[in-house]
Amino acid sequence: MRKIAPPASPVAKKLLLSLVSCLLALVAAEAAVRLFDLAPEVSIIQKGRFRLARNPKIGYEPVPALDYRGTSRSFWDYPGASNKEGFRDRDHAVRKPRGVYRVVVLGDSIAAGLKVKHFRNTFPPRLERLLAEKGLTAEVISLAVSGYNTQQEVELFRERGLRYEPDLVLVAYSLTDRERLDGDILKTLLEAEGRGGGVSRAHAHPLLVKSALYRALRYRVFAPPRPTEAKAAAATDEALAQISGDTVAASFAELAGLAAKHDFEVVVAVFPRLVRRFGRYLFGDQHEYVAALSRRHGFHHLDLLPPLAACRAAAPEKPLGMDSYHPSPHGHACVAAAMAEVIAEEAKRP
Repeated sequence: MRKIAPPASPVAKKLLLSLVSCLLALVAAEAAVRLFDLAPEVSIIQKGRFRLARNPKIGYEPVPALDYRGTSRSFWDYPGASNKEGFRDRDHAVRKPRGVYRVVVLGDSIAAGLKVKHFRNTFPPRLERLLAEKGLTAEVISLAVSGYNTQQEVELFRERGLRYEPDLVLVAYSLTDRERLDGDILKTLLEAEGRGGGVSRAHAHPLLVKSALYRALRYRVFAPPRPTEAKAAAATDEALAQISGDTVAASFAELAGLAAKHDFEVVVAVFPRLVRRFGRYLFGDQHEYVAALSRRHGFHHLDLLPPLAACRAAAPEKPLGMDSYHPSPHGHACVAAAMAEVIAEEAKRP
């Protein structure tokens, strides 16, 4: 015999009716706000390839899927397209394919190949090809962003890199990593936000701001008073301070903790200053500083000064750098070869 459900109580009916009425009222209010254009728009604070990030320890991040065909390099860095994550790389599936050895590259404009016209001539894709030649089925994923220091690189890796389940993280260490040298990318974006008067997506809830009703209530009806110029400047200084200073030691410690928890190896590759004469190199103390940190945390350490010096001796007619920091295509080929030797050996270990 089929059981007949008892009729709903009067209280339940009233609650259901109230919920439906509230839902209809919200839908009507949302439609009215949209119809009469009463909600402020959410602006994306962006300049060139960069936009403000929600995470203050990162500050700014690359704009996803941006294809630039102009000639200016100011805030654009390189010609062509970035991938769907905003990096100078091809798109990668999040799930690691079976039998693939994954390498995630962290770095700044050096790893991103500033001034190198074609991505294929930078060291990440070269490294992937060299590892394949050594019989290793590898995938090299670049998360390099111009101007990043070590804190930004590690924090970005925590947010976006861990999901790729890397077997190895390659830190492309620059001698500028102990300070903030981003060409005023973050300062420019913060000042643009202060002048805009709109709602920055960097500080808005990504789901709620899709509602015009929410934006009207949050940023019109209950909007805080517009900050004075002095307060806006102070807020900019505070934001800059969160990614300034020497962050290397603390960030290496964080990376070591992530490596232990998620079971990946770390290789720190130190890019030297590309001076005219390596025989009179004056920055050895900076190399030793990061080498000591690598030893402390059990990272594999690769000083790229010897292989670059050997490349120069073997082909003195080929320039190693586009300037004193950024390698030329020939320089990228040299460092990729050195990296491939270290990583191929590491991948053979159980």
